[in-house]
Order: sequence, then C-alpha cells, then structure tokens
Amino acid sequence: MSTGWAITPHELRDMLERQEPIDLIDIREPAEWEIVRISGARLVPMAEWLDGTALSSLRPDRRPVFYCRTGVRTLDVLAAVKAAGFADAVHLEGGVVAWANQIDPSLPVY
Repeated sequence: MSTGWAITPHELRDMLERQEPIDLIDIREPAEWEIVRISGARLVPMAEWLDGTALSSLRPDRRPVFYCRTGVRTLDVLAAVKAAGFADAVHLEGGVVAWANQIDPSLPVY
C-alpha cells in the first residue's frame, strides 16, 4: 500500500475487492460524472470541499479516497481535508483516466 497522499488504481481495486471501509469520492463536476465514474463512488464537487461545506459528510469510520479526471484537482481537496483532521485521506493517482486505462478499459476516457 502506498503511504502518504496517493494510491494507485491497482491499490484502489484491491481495497474495493477486500471491501475495506473507504469512502470513494469523485470531486469533478456533475457533467463529468455523467461521462464516466468509478462504481461505488459518490459525487461531491471540488468547490464543496474547498469551502468546507462537504467536510461534515465524511464518516470517521471510513477512509476518504478522492479522485478527479487525472489526479491534479484532488491535491487541493486532499490538502483541505487533511488540514481538517482526516490524516488517512488519499487520492487516486492519475484519476479516473488511470482507472479506465489500467483497471476497466470499458470506461470512456475524455
């Protein structure tokens, strides 16, 4: 398992297969969510994390795992979430594009 801020698509797949207690969160915009998403994720756009309104939706018994399109936007969200005390939060390296390329090639890439 990667430590720090990021996990790989293969690590996420393994976490999902083991049914680990994670909260998979897509921080993209609703239009992007409609194009492609990782099964089991919930959509909470980036702005809600940056203004703090989404923090109350995090459950202390689940590890937050964030993703966006390519993994860039999640870094700002991750910094805000970690600063709020969720030290175990991580993001998906390469985002949903990496997930589609490495794990589920049936998904569209945009």
